[in-house]
Amino acid sequence: MKLSILILTHNRPKLFKRCLESVLDQITPNVEILVNNDSCDIEEIDHPQVKYYYCNPNSLCEIYKFLLEQSQGEYVYYLEDDDYLTKDFLSIKLDADLIVGNYYPTYKTIDILNSMTMYKDVHMTAQQFITDLNTENLQLSQHIYTRSHIEDFDFPMDSNIHNDIRLTLHAAAKAKTIHTLNKVFFYQSTDGRDNISFPESTNRVNITKSLNFLENYEIFGTAPHTTRS
Repeated sequence: MKLSILILTHNRPKLFKRCLESVLDQITPNVEILVNNDSCDIEEIDHPQVKYYYCNPNSLCEIYKFLLEQSQGEYVYYLEDDDYLTKDFLSIKLDADLIVGNYYPTYKTIDILNSMTMYKDVHMTAQQFITDLNTENLQLSQHIYTRSHIEDFDFPMDSNIHNDIRLTLHAAAKAKTIHTLNKVFFYQSTDGRDNISFPESTNRVNITKSLNFLENYEIFGTAPHTTRS
């Protein structure tokens, strides 16, 4: 199995259907889809490459961890139920330890879209990636992770907005090669209310603060020096 797509859904049946169909419309034999349904109102689509689980979590990270443990793919990709894939997502070449793309927030104004950092098609080292990383708009589904590089990640059992950043930095720390793509991976919508919502200002995470999460990882020969705030 090459790729495991891990979908989280909760009380959003119509959005889940759109999300899952965006994967099934382009499914290939080397992909598995794992869905955690912690509610009872979705209509499960029967497909031989889709498996359903019913973990009732105390936090989002508990679901991340649970689905990762069930997955078999060399690579894993997390997708939330109110988002959906671009039509050619599964044509992406899995040619690096961490693959990073762009996303399109359907609810943003043109001015905000123009100010977003868009990745170019470049292979780079972990040091280059982390140095240039803009965490302000970082989303979990921008990343295709090598499963073995995040299996030992200590998932915090909470729903802190920093956790997506922590997971990505952990994966980057282990990556020998990182491939950023000038390609949109998914559409982000606000058609459903997030399971856990935060004000926009809270999501603006300073890169120095984010790098503090890497204090136990030696990716530059020594752990990166950061200033605590």
